[in-house]
Amino acid sequence: MENRHVVIIPIEVDEGKESAYLDAWRDAADVMAAQPGFIRTYMFRTIVPGSKFSLVNVAEWESTAHWEEAMNVCPVMGQQIAVAHASNYEAIWTVLVPADASVSFGRTPVTDGDTCEVDGHLVLSRR
Repeated sequence: MENRHVVIIPIEVDEGKESAYLDAWRDAADVMAAQPGFIRTYMFRTIVPGSKFSLVNVAEWESTAHWEEAMNVCPVMGQQIAVAHASNYEAIWTVLVPADASVSFGRTPVTDGDTCEVDGHLVLSRR
């Protein structure tokens, strides 16, 4: 992930407002995807009843500067549907499937010390 900018946003939203929030989020995701430096975004929904954060958004950008610039046009900024707790992260470790693990879901096993490509970046495997 090298110098990518990762934003993780746990979201508090009332059950009755989740659908409206997700509609707004999808519209915002389309706008953000068109911004320079955008890589990808994911929206996760909890499977644990009663969780404080029923939704979690994870977005990757090429740099902090790209993300900061894109926030100037983010259409969900200031909305009153949910409470978002955004924070910014850097990747400090990558774990890959070891060579002796079974291969499933399209994962490719690597041997300790091998390099492989993950999301367009070379990664050194360690056990």
